[in-house]
Amino acid sequence: MSIESTCSILTSTDQDDIVALFKAIEKNPEGIKVDEKPKVVDLLLTQLEKRIWSKQTMTLGLQALKLLGRSIQGSEALFSEKGTLKLLKITGLDDIESFQDTAPTHEGMKCLANCILLDEKTKTYLENNNGVATCGRILQTRSQLSMESQFLICRILFFMTVNRSDIILQLMEYDIAESTEKVLTENVKKIKNDKSIDPSAPINPINVVNETLKLLFNMILGHGRQQQLQQEPTTTAPEYFRKCLLPILEIIFLIPPPQPLPLSPPHSHAIHALMQYPCSVIVQIWREYKNEIFQSPDLTPEQGRVFVAKKMTELLQNSLMYLIPNDDPDELPPPDRQHYNIDAILSPLILVIRNLAHGDPNLRPLIADSLLPQQSDRMVPVNQGKGLPAYLIRLMTSAMLPQTKDAVCETMFVLCDEDATQFTQKVGYGNAIGFLVNKGIAMEPPQEHQQDNNDENEDNENSIINPITGQYVSAERDQGPALADMTDEEKEREAEKLFVLFERLKKTGIIDVENPIAKAMREGGGESSTNIRELDSDEE
Repeated sequence: MSIESTCSILTSTDQDDIVALFKAIEKNPEGIKVDEKPKVVDLLLTQLEKRIWSKQTMTLGLQALKLLGRSIQGSEALFSEKGTLKLLKITGLDDIESFQDTAPTHEGMKCLANCILLDEKTKTYLENNNGVATCGRILQTRSQLSMESQFLICRILFFMTVNRSDIILQLMEYDIAESTEKVLTENVKKIKNDKSIDPSAPINPINVVNETLKLLFNMILGHGRQQQLQQEPTTTAPEYFRKCLLPILEIIFLIPPPQPLPLSPPHSHAIHALMQYPCSVIVQIWREYKNEIFQSPDLTPEQGRVFVAKKMTELLQNSLMYLIPNDDPDELPPPDRQHYNIDAILSPLILVIRNLAHGDPNLRPLIADSLLPQQSDRMVPVNQGKGLPAYLIRLMTSAMLPQTKDAVCETMFVLCDEDATQFTQKVGYGNAIGFLVNKGIAMEPPQEHQQDNNDENEDNENSIINPITGQYVSAERDQGPALADMTDEEKEREAEKLFVLFERLKKTGIIDVENPIAKAMREGGGESSTNIRELDSDEE
């Protein structure tokens, strides 16, 4: 179709021809040549602004505009201040009195969101033409707002608040905390009570909660950064948004997590938002609203802590076992899980657990019981085994998951009351030393020590622990054949294990020498097993 025909149809009164044109654009947006696109986009914007078409035709027209605007080239009219002003008028976001919660409005807001995402200048145009203020006031004042409008307004504000702390301050003037809490509470209630929600639907309560939590995360983070630059003390964002914690905690503690990966939306977004709150604010909300959060009026503070510790560790364990099913965090996961950013998924939850344990000394031992090695974990080196403590200790030396490694080390250190001696005793000196060196804490290798034991009659000889590996010394003696009794194949396997362990230690930066296993293999012509000899227990 020629450019002349296209423009002629857009200015005609034949609704059937106009609808057919929009459907043709939807089917093949690239059918309009780049050099012809500016004229079509400009004319389409002008006709849409006139509101001369039916709602159905307006909706199709805005959908066509959205497709044409996926690329800035040729759509400059849409990304100009004049184009932004036209979109604001079409959607009613220029004036709260003209806002209508309709399908054309929703499509227009999608166009605006795409413009903000693709071109940073659109933020200024939106701000200068009352767009931010109107979005804030709509959320605050409209008691009945469709899920589509809630979702799209939150998405627009989410894009607007990226790297714009000044816009966050504007929104706080419109009491955005109350609006955010209202949207979250309303949709979390739907998720809890409506078992027929279709998670694949384009817009559903889960989508709305996700977008609102992303906006909340942006606002708390951005306001915190801005506050660091100011001299005078002001109310912190976590305190300002304190009541938004109620629906966040309901998501984590009352809504069953998704499967097979529990740290999926909305739970992953809830954890990201919770990460921005200090423990003092969280505990304050627990005390004031524990009946609403836990839905149990008779719950004691201690029972509440047990509930929290159990839920958080379950969420961590189930996510960890799904993302790293092969035990080794530095090996590739199965093909169906390789698209996950494991580091970005796990580290926020671990940091939340760390913050809770650090901020509440009464909660700390309850979490430690699940995350630190117990007696049954010490029958092998504490970084081996299938339990949660062994998984976490392996993560402490991971080369492929640096954020998770740091988060786990910090958490384990807090669970040991930030005492370096207790830390090395609990997780093994070999697993702890890299973290301690990075923190500037120098420690000599400790001597063998006995596991704390409340039973004075128990044989303490069997509770002596190897300080390097964290394993019971008695279990070491009972474990595996002596080197002299090994076959060549068994020696080769042990040499491979030593090679991998040494290479991991080198990656931590603690040592920088040639791998002795590699040297033995080179000097022995590749036959590593013939160059391995058993060391005496006191030989270094």
